[in-house]
Amino acid sequence: MNTPLDSFDELLPGQRFDYGSFRLSEAEIITYARDFDPQPFHTDPEAARAAPLFGGLVASGLHTMGMCFGMIMRSGIWTRISLGGSGIDTKWPAPLRPDEEVAVASVVESVKASRSRPEMGVAMVRHLGTRVADGVVVIDMLGTHFLKR
Repeated sequence: MNTPLDSFDELLPGQRFDYGSFRLSEAEIITYARDFDPQPFHTDPEAARAAPLFGGLVASGLHTMGMCFGMIMRSGIWTRISLGGSGIDTKWPAPLRPDEEVAVASVVESVKASRSRPEMGVAMVRHLGTRVADGVVVIDMLGTHFLKR
């Protein structure tokens, strides 16, 4: 069980946090995509089957990102120390199809105390969404996080 962090200074490179898993139903994928990413391979199962890249309905990468980040923040692990961030480099190396289970985890890549602001530090944290059935990563996010010391 992960416990809430009280300080940036508790983080070490290689440290891992697991948040559980989620699934997106076909209806959830379509509803989200109609509002926020209305491309046929996200909104229309028939059109998606004819799409050359995916060959079927897939979740919007933005939806996948939101689901993962929501789980990360709702975990409470980062709540006491999060001061925001300056970016998330995101890749979607594989599609996420309806009802596939995705496990969400984070791994600390690096930590650096701020010289100009001693009350904070900067951590590079890789957030991963991995398909449980086959271990394939469906989303890979490298975030720059500002954290309280």
